[in-house]
Amino acid sequence: MAAVKKPLAMDRALAEGEGPTDVVERAMPAEPTKQGQAVAAAQAGWGWFRWLLFAPTLVFLAAMTLFPLFYSLGVSLFRFVIGAAPQFVGLGNYIALITHPEFLSVTRVTLKITVVAVAIEIVLGLLLGFALHQRLPAIGLFRLIVFLPMMLAPLVVGLFWRFLLDQTFGLINYLIGVLGGAPIPWLIHPSYALASVIIVDVWQWTPFVVLLVVAGLGTVPQDLLQAAALDRASLGMRLRHIFWPYLRFPLLLAVLFRSIDTLKMFDVPFILTGGGPGNFTTTLSLLGYRYHFQFFQISMAAAVSWVIVILINIVANVLVNLLTPKRPLEQVHTGL
Repeated sequence: MAAVKKPLAMDRALAEGEGPTDVVERAMPAEPTKQGQAVAAAQAGWGWFRWLLFAPTLVFLAAMTLFPLFYSLGVSLFRFVIGAAPQFVGLGNYIALITHPEFLSVTRVTLKITVVAVAIEIVLGLLLGFALHQRLPAIGLFRLIVFLPMMLAPLVVGLFWRFLLDQTFGLINYLIGVLGGAPIPWLIHPSYALASVIIVDVWQWTPFVVLLVVAGLGTVPQDLLQAAALDRASLGMRLRHIFWPYLRFPLLLAVLFRSIDTLKMFDVPFILTGGGPGNFTTTLSLLGYRYHFQFFQISMAAAVSWVIVILINIVANVLVNLLTPKRPLEQVHTGL
């Protein structure tokens, strides 16, 4: 049987005697009712109330962040002496700080710790991330063990490693002695003390990089890996054309966060070595602590804190520019 086509709505309406104008008017949306207009007016009138609900939070954030920030900036522009009126010196504190030899050596130590520690964490994080991404028995337990150090408080980590690295009673020197070696002055010798600070930071924060790498590997499509396996792609080609596009952002994010944290490091060197011997493990944050609580030079301590803020902002802007794509993301290909 031949299918009978149903007339269109317009044709059916015309066939029933309605004119084209009637059909168009019926198709147009009805005007808003008075009730709808009243509801819209009420919502527009209560718009200020929604902002009023945010006001306590905004005031609290301003009081807890913006006020101390700008207050410390004002303090850094004065010379504060206990028992005397503050004296405005402008950038005098910054000039005295930058031209002081101790500041240059401390900045060198901070940058050295940052570069070495972050580089080791990225390399170890990549290796452990690929290892923990495999589907093996009890892999969840191994992941828990690897992620455990970054869940500990820095104070606990510092005290824990201070006991391990003690020259006389430390467990590490005891094991070295069992193997026939001589005790190592981990916390006394300048080179070993700096290495100890880097080792502790790497031990605690490499799991953070591993976490980001495992998350990035989890987003790699399986069909790409299967296609690469069928075409017998080399390991280098897989790393470059399959894994790298999905790991680029997590790795740069890890470098950003770890660089910021390491540049303002305070807990580990303060607990392990106290900044010693001499200034060989003194970071910028530890220098600011000394100015404030040991030398009672509050304005110099504020100047040190603002130097740290400026240094972190420079590093963060460079890394954010690397994170921001200059062109739309292209489709990932295997290059085969």
